[in-house]
Amino acid sequence: MTRRYELDLVRICVFLLLILYHASLMYGSRAFFIKADDSNSYFDVIYILSHPWRMSLLFFISGVATAFALERLSPSELRAKRSKQLLLPLILGMCFLIPPQLYVYFNGTAGMSINMLEVFAHYLTLNPVTLPNGEQEVGFRMEHLWYLAYLWVYTAILVMVAAIAKPQLKALGTWLALQLQGYGLLFWPATLFILLRITLRPVFPPTINLVDDWYSHTLYLSCFVGGVVLGRHEEFWQQLARMRRLALIVALLCVPALLYRLSISPLYDQDAWNSLASNLIVGPFRWCMIVAILGYAQKLKSWRPPVLQYLNRAILTYYVLHQTLMLLIAYELDRMGLFNVASFLPIVLLTLGASALLYEGWRRLRMVFAHPQLA
Repeated sequence: MTRRYELDLVRICVFLLLILYHASLMYGSRAFFIKADDSNSYFDVIYILSHPWRMSLLFFISGVATAFALERLSPSELRAKRSKQLLLPLILGMCFLIPPQLYVYFNGTAGMSINMLEVFAHYLTLNPVTLPNGEQEVGFRMEHLWYLAYLWVYTAILVMVAAIAKPQLKALGTWLALQLQGYGLLFWPATLFILLRITLRPVFPPTINLVDDWYSHTLYLSCFVGGVVLGRHEEFWQQLARMRRLALIVALLCVPALLYRLSISPLYDQDAWNSLASNLIVGPFRWCMIVAILGYAQKLKSWRPPVLQYLNRAILTYYVLHQTLMLLIAYELDRMGLFNVASFLPIVLLTLGASALLYEGWRRLRMVFAHPQLA
């Protein structure tokens, strides 16, 4: 097997869910670049039911893809390929996509009047912008592009290890596959996630800052390495298929507890979400959702429609573009007095449509440059 095609569909769906999640932040209780006046906590449900497992699953899938890539590429070739795939959009995105997001924040939330060129000038020269409350905003930032930076770092670490200890990585995968059988498939990873939340999250809360985000690094790097060492073990995937129903049941049993916790503790109440009760819910929910999704995806191993191949190539571009497009659309609706809860779905659809148009335009432009005779 050269790749697991069912993971392409899972990856596409998770990225699409990510767009839905970011749109919900404009309407929920958490701080964001721009907020609708009629925001309410019902939109926090999208956060609480998707955030615990969504990024962990993406890093696991990225690890599986890396495992298959290492079978046909040397570590140095893989590092070079991933650098082109990840670092180029990260750097370009930080230069050209983050300033428009700050423009929306300055004008739509901070109460300023500053044009786009001024925002770019301040941002690219690291010259701070003074907000009306006296605070200053300055410096390059990754915002939603943090996934690209984290994944590149994890890949760089992995290829260094693979270059000197590839047999040991295979041995680790064999050992893990033996441990993750039967109920052990659900118990051991869920226990790890609980322990990480208890020990690291209160001390190092998530920051999406590459330098000090130690809880997130431990969590996501564990998922990434798990995908690398287990990705080519067929018995592991068979176990996922066998345990998918029980995993789904456990995940669904966690949902009422999560919703109850949300009803009594706002998302910004870190103490409540770092409590033992919350950790005992979120940890199993995270892993059981991952097992259920990957397990049921096994039914689609042979499903390879052309649209799936197209979206699999396009979805990373959608991810890179979506937050900037979404915020600009929301800001324009706000200026027209149309930014409210009723605009949630239209903003999602307009964001997807704009991302698709820009990707298709870029794809056709590349084809013209690659094949001038087509012009």
